[in-house]
Amino acid sequence: MEEIKVGEKIQKFCSKYLVLVVAILTFIIGFFSIFVTAHFENATYKFASEKTAYRFDNSIVIIFLTLLSLVILWGFSKLVKKIKSKWMFLGVVILTGLIQFFWVFSIKFMPYADQENVILCAKQLLHGEFREFSMPGSYFGIYPFQIGIIYYIALVFKMFSTENFLILQALNVVFSLLNMFLMLKITKQLFKNEDLQKILNILLLFFSIYFIFFNVHVYGNINGLTFGLVALYFTLKYLEKRKKRYLVIIAVSIAISIALKSNYNIFLCGIVLTLMLDFIKEKKLMTVLGVVGIIFAYLIVQSGLKLSLENIIDAKVPDGIPMIGYIYMGMHSSETMSSGWYSSVPVDTFQKNGYDEQKTSEEDKQLIKNRVNELIKNPKELMLFYIDKFASTWLNPTFQAIWCSYPGAQMNLHEEYANQIEGKRLVKSMLSGKAYKLEESVLNIFQVIVFIFAGFGMIKIFKSGKIEFILLPMIFLGGFVFHAFWETKAIYVLQYYYLLLPFAAYGIYEFFDILGHIKYIKRLPENSKEDYKGGNN
Repeated sequence: MEEIKVGEKIQKFCSKYLVLVVAILTFIIGFFSIFVTAHFENATYKFASEKTAYRFDNSIVIIFLTLLSLVILWGFSKLVKKIKSKWMFLGVVILTGLIQFFWVFSIKFMPYADQENVILCAKQLLHGEFREFSMPGSYFGIYPFQIGIIYYIALVFKMFSTENFLILQALNVVFSLLNMFLMLKITKQLFKNEDLQKILNILLLFFSIYFIFFNVHVYGNINGLTFGLVALYFTLKYLEKRKKRYLVIIAVSIAISIALKSNYNIFLCGIVLTLMLDFIKEKKLMTVLGVVGIIFAYLIVQSGLKLSLENIIDAKVPDGIPMIGYIYMGMHSSETMSSGWYSSVPVDTFQKNGYDEQKTSEEDKQLIKNRVNELIKNPKELMLFYIDKFASTWLNPTFQAIWCSYPGAQMNLHEEYANQIEGKRLVKSMLSGKAYKLEESVLNIFQVIVFIFAGFGMIKIFKSGKIEFILLPMIFLGGFVFHAFWETKAIYVLQYYYLLLPFAAYGIYEFFDILGHIKYIKRLPENSKEDYKGGNN
């Protein structure tokens, strides 16, 4: 009995203070987002670098617009009081779905860089051409961890009997809508409150702006998020119902998620740590077996993909660029990119060493050591570097999503595609004109609301120490810490930002509830106030 109590205390302590830490972190980000906006220099619909510039906003205007938005949201929540959340959600899905499909088929975005390369690899796989898979200096030779997304693209092309990239973008729309549905399900599981779910629907409506532009990005971010959210939802279901089949679903879905995009390893870590904390309290053997099964499924999928490809191409899959190079990238400063963003240095080092992983790894370690010594000797540079890294990552209200729809982005590729947009005034405006300025302004206010009220929501629930409340904040914190050391980009953290929505909805709901109580108390006779507070039921 004493052992159980100790386990419960450990679980509650960890749950409470992790949620509190994340609450403080989101408050800080929300506070700075009132004053500073990160954006890309020289952005046009044809060209945009990834060099971040900073604009100091009129904080009074931002605060006023934030409060005005909350008043409008409060008024709207009163108007839809009698409408069921599911019907409201259906309306949001239909509206945003139509807009998302319109954007995909309107701009006919042509993938470039990594997207273009994984599509090329998928086509070669289908046609029995394996040059990209066997050459050490090829794209796949450098980035062999892209097996999962290559298989996915090849499967889609095979299923639909087409190699048109538009089908991949259209499927991204479907996955985006599924992501919205899954976020509603997660929120229902966390907070069984109809009015709160209506607030979430409004937040999803505005978050869909990111999906509209990001859907054209043919990669593993959006579909990987779908399977990651499935894993999170069934983790929450398992914590409530203790059904074995939920553990199986978690294992399969998170393995697929990571296969599509390796960054979803953060989701895996969050799930495993949450389940282990649950085990410390509940002492259920099934939970430990579930964790083992989840990790085993991940390893099986990773090794299975590699072995199957080796069997197809009849050659060994190359080791690729050492992962430690990404740590150096996260410490590297560049004139053309923001601090800690993409740099070609690790790839150049890999190439210089004849694509030898061991030699490259040793050189990367030395580069890291030199950089650490350099930053330690220059505290001012150290401070400015990480301020720029964090600000460029977290204070960009568009989170680089709109940038993803630029024709070739910073490399100014696909001139033909850029020229076809020339006659589309609305598209041009949405990418860099008056409509873009409106989008950025709306998302700036949205960013302030999400971060501040997610923090407020976590403050309201952290004392409960409930295990289910730790899952999403833990993943957010994991993403924040990971990109503090690893290569970063604003678009890399969009999925962690998305996980704040349930807590933001809860924070707004509690805020409205407090305002309602204050209003109610003021209307009461003086001698009735104590009764309202609980003195007499």
